[in-house]
Amino acid sequence: MHKLIEAAGRRSAGLAAGVILTGGMVGGVLLAPGAAYAATATIAITDATPGFGGINVEVSVTNGTDPLGTFSVSGAGNGCTGNLFGMEGSGSGNGHCIIPSVADGTYTLTASYDGASSSPDTVTVGNPSPPPGENGPAWIADSPSTSVDSQSYSYQFQASGSPTYELDGNPDWLNIDPNTGMVWGTIPDGVTSFTFSVRAWNNFGSIWAGPFTVFFHHHFDFADLSTSLSCPDHVFTGHHGRCTLWVHNSGSGFASDVTARIRLPWQLQADFCGNFNFFGFGFGCSIFGNTASEDLGTLYPGQTKHLTVVFTAETGFDIFGWHHGFKDTVRVVGSASAADDFFEFPSGFEHRTSFSVAYVTIIPRGFWW
Repeated sequence: MHKLIEAAGRRSAGLAAGVILTGGMVGGVLLAPGAAYAATATIAITDATPGFGGINVEVSVTNGTDPLGTFSVSGAGNGCTGNLFGMEGSGSGNGHCIIPSVADGTYTLTASYDGASSSPDTVTVGNPSPPPGENGPAWIADSPSTSVDSQSYSYQFQASGSPTYELDGNPDWLNIDPNTGMVWGTIPDGVTSFTFSVRAWNNFGSIWAGPFTVFFHHHFDFADLSTSLSCPDHVFTGHHGRCTLWVHNSGSGFASDVTARIRLPWQLQADFCGNFNFFGFGFGCSIFGNTASEDLGTLYPGQTKHLTVVFTAETGFDIFGWHHGFKDTVRVVGSASAADDFFEFPSGFEHRTSFSVAYVTIIPRGFWW
């Protein structure tokens, strides 16, 4: 996918191998017997993907010996640097770095190592220019129920065009997330109906949904947690990967003190996790052993939160045995659980724990794909 650009190494043109091995004068410089010039390096960007807080860049280097040291990537923000890792005797190495604090736009990246430069690689972050003919948002989901029997009310409005959402004529106990369109609130005692409208707008226009008049019939509330775990289907040894656990409450009551966990097998070593800041590091969660966990707080009806962990695929013969080219598939387990609420019915009437699994295939770099 990327064209490899060979750097001009320190090898002199036309220098015979015999001269290097036996010593002698070359260009007025005395060579000791057995001395040799460094091999020509070759570097390529193998992947450049917008991620949490910036651009995730993967590189590959070959130079006839095991490449070590650092490489650099330029072309976006202040760029980034990373260390090279490789299997001894392979003649190649791989590395990873994150370019932080990148605004929406299209960038041309170039990686450098030991005088070698890669072919330019183009990556687009966000949506720097809207598609031609964009006229504003259009509703995808705008049909809330007008009759409810749960005191905890919620509905997920959704519109195209990455709009901002707002409520109009709403009671003061009803809320909306301006970024996601989630409407929620706890209906006060004595209220039998309420009316609201929702507006979605961006730089190209706005649309309205409603007004909606909702009639309330009292009913007991229950939480219902579900999870979905997303991991890469394969990863190369020594490379980074990312798993995200999505936790959703589809019940009519809120789930309090929800804890999310992602348990990685020993072949995938947890590096960092949580909500990622602009430096590319996670916060808000902890890693104990090889399990990442985070307190997601309260999940209201219809609300979704997530936990993300970044890992590195282990290297070594222990993973694959002594047969090169053997792929190993491992299982990752995600779970979410909520604290029991004394004032609600026993947990047998609701789902307060959920599990989800994903499978990742570890591949020896250079033998597959």
